[in-house]
Amino acid sequence: MNPYLQKYITLKKQYIAQEGNSSSVSALYDLVDELAKTDDLEAKKVLVDLYDQLGLYTSAYSLLTEVLDKPDRKQLKKVSRLQEMSQSHGDRFAHPRPLRKEEKKQRKELLQSLPHFIYHPDPLATGAFVEGEAKICPSCGKESNVYYDLIPYCIDNIENLCPFCIANGLAAEKFDAEFVQDAEWSGQTNPEKDKLLFCQTPGYSSWQGENWLSCCQDYCAYLGTVGTKELKEMGIAEQVLADYEERGEYQDIEEYLVKDGSLCGYLFRCLHCQKYQIWVDAD
Repeated sequence: MNPYLQKYITLKKQYIAQEGNSSSVSALYDLVDELAKTDDLEAKKVLVDLYDQLGLYTSAYSLLTEVLDKPDRKQLKKVSRLQEMSQSHGDRFAHPRPLRKEEKKQRKELLQSLPHFIYHPDPLATGAFVEGEAKICPSCGKESNVYYDLIPYCIDNIENLCPFCIANGLAAEKFDAEFVQDAEWSGQTNPEKDKLLFCQTPGYSSWQGENWLSCCQDYCAYLGTVGTKELKEMGIAEQVLADYEERGEYQDIEEYLVKDGSLCGYLFRCLHCQKYQIWVDAD
């Protein structure tokens, strides 16, 4: 067995044993960095499996098509599966790389420099905003190193909006855009809160489009994606899953709910009573 494959098998066993915790995911990403630096064919084949394991399906499919040589039936099946996953999932729902201590500090400082979104308090952590090389915001025309990673709901295909143009409503007004597909609300409507959510709050990436939850006559804060494992780690699984069952939508989800998986939970928390609840979406 080649050493690359042996190392991957060891780390994969560790990942499974530790139920995909941050340290096991970090170890897999460290191996990705190591294998990406070499031109060894066997290393690249293992890298395909690593990408696949992490949910980086576009990366896995692209690399596999490069290294595949005279494929047999088993390999062709793998190509077909990864091609399908690349088209349906891409790299959007991959396991995020856990931040190191210094990176967490830098992320916190960056978040503090951005506008505060009451209904989406950490859009960097959820992936709604990304940091990268400076790009021109199509709304204000200024350069920004942080920009919206999703496409707003409008006629034009608008990309790279800066956080400030979303927060102040300029982008929504200029492009007649909204950033949230749908939301739940009971009782008397509140136009001010509707405007704040739909026109001045970044949305989140989901399978079928955002559905924002509400509680105590207000919209909730969106906290990110979760599975049953994350809910149990937070100590809220019993309450959250029981409340969700009462919605009468997907049933018996505890066994199948996986963070960024085919059946994924989207965690919200009430701004007033502090109660947690989830929306569930499937591919």
